[in-house]
Amino acid sequence: MQPRMPSKRLIGCCLYLTMMSALSLVVPAAHALQVAPESPDRPWVIPAQPAMTRLPGDDNFAAQSPGNPSIEHDRQYDLAALIDLAQRTNPETREAWEQARQAALAVGLVESTYAPQLSVQVIGGFQRTPLPIPTTLMPRGYFISDTRELIPTLAVKWLLFDFGKRAGQKEAARANSFVANVAFTGVHQKLIFDVTRAYFALSAAKGRLRAAQQAVDTAKVVQDATTAKRRNGVATVVATAQSDYQVAQAKVSLAKANGDARSAYTNLMAIMGLPAGTTLGVATDSDQMLPPTPVETVDAYVKQALSNRPDVIAALGKIHVAEGQIKSARAAYYPTISVEAQLYQNVGSLSTNGSPYYNINRPGGAIFFALNLPLFDGGARASRVSIARSQEAEAQSKLDQVRDTATQQVVQAYDDLQTTQEQYAAAVVLQKTAHVSYDAALQAFKQGVGTYTDLASGQTALAQADAALEDAHASVYTASAALALATGAIRSNP
Repeated sequence: MQPRMPSKRLIGCCLYLTMMSALSLVVPAAHALQVAPESPDRPWVIPAQPAMTRLPGDDNFAAQSPGNPSIEHDRQYDLAALIDLAQRTNPETREAWEQARQAALAVGLVESTYAPQLSVQVIGGFQRTPLPIPTTLMPRGYFISDTRELIPTLAVKWLLFDFGKRAGQKEAARANSFVANVAFTGVHQKLIFDVTRAYFALSAAKGRLRAAQQAVDTAKVVQDATTAKRRNGVATVVATAQSDYQVAQAKVSLAKANGDARSAYTNLMAIMGLPAGTTLGVATDSDQMLPPTPVETVDAYVKQALSNRPDVIAALGKIHVAEGQIKSARAAYYPTISVEAQLYQNVGSLSTNGSPYYNINRPGGAIFFALNLPLFDGGARASRVSIARSQEAEAQSKLDQVRDTATQQVVQAYDDLQTTQEQYAAAVVLQKTAHVSYDAALQAFKQGVGTYTDLASGQTALAQADAALEDAHASVYTASAALALATGAIRSNP
């Protein structure tokens, strides 16, 4: 007699129903990733009213890792283009993006615990068992049983109710995902500020380089005038030597300014995440209009920072994480209710004392409902609740600390912006007066009514005023970007 195969219709029906139940409850990995930022080169937009416990819609999502962006070597990159390039090349944004994706996938992992767990097990083998039997039936008092069995089993385990343990875990996971997304945006904002600061540092360095070159040209004009007066017997040898010294000193300053410009360029490339030897055209303009003077009070900026800054919002999200952990830890004091079921097919044969095998090929099954209530665990549950409460208190203290820091940074940035704007206004006046003073000293020297000392002093003051104006111009933009960063209002497009 040939053994029959297991009932395919019965097993297939059970498998289909169980899988449909699981798919209706589980959030697939691709769907879970929808709570993460879509790409590493753009910051995540923080909702006006953050919904940390709600997944977005079922829009199609495909995570694509962008390749290395190409650099247009014949292009002059302005600040907006540099920021865009940095967001696609800097490794910190990609690291934060992956962390946000991991947190999003953790949400799907918790969601999967709501679905039944389905498994297939196959047991097969041979067993020889001596079994006792009365001597009245068999004089030796035992007989030999030979069994051959193959038992394929479809098992289902489903946790039906746990008094909010998984709900707390899901709440904490969603809050963690939100915090990771906000932190990702914070990384972008800091990168934007770093690129902005390095860009204007390079702009200032180029401006000082232009001022140094102008100082060399001015020193040569003085040198030519002194040489001409020397030929006419009016200037002294000392004045001629001093004019030569001024030219040499101006060239030394030019070499230093050139080195500072190269260092500023290298620093900008490093912040953007580009190799040090990258050749990139950077368009700088020291004549562009300054950012506007703050029209609101410092208190208004502080209020804006406490509402918009990623670190403040993330600190608030950490409190939601701790609240979910407390809920999950408290649920461990209550019972869990689950169901377990098995559907199997017994395909086997039995022989006793060498008799012919008797065959069986019949289905079987079992279903159990289980209630599990831990009575004593050595204080583990109490410790978990205490840890979760401590984490909540820690998160609250962290929020207070972050708010204090944000307030201090806003006030400092606000004051710095006002100070740099005042310095720029003073530098403009200083440069104008330095030009007037130098021109007057040069004309007086050429006409023989002025001294070389006055001319040299005017030349030095002019070079310093030109450099100070370039520094003041860059400082205003840097301070404006710092205020935007402090208030959480900094954006990709400056």
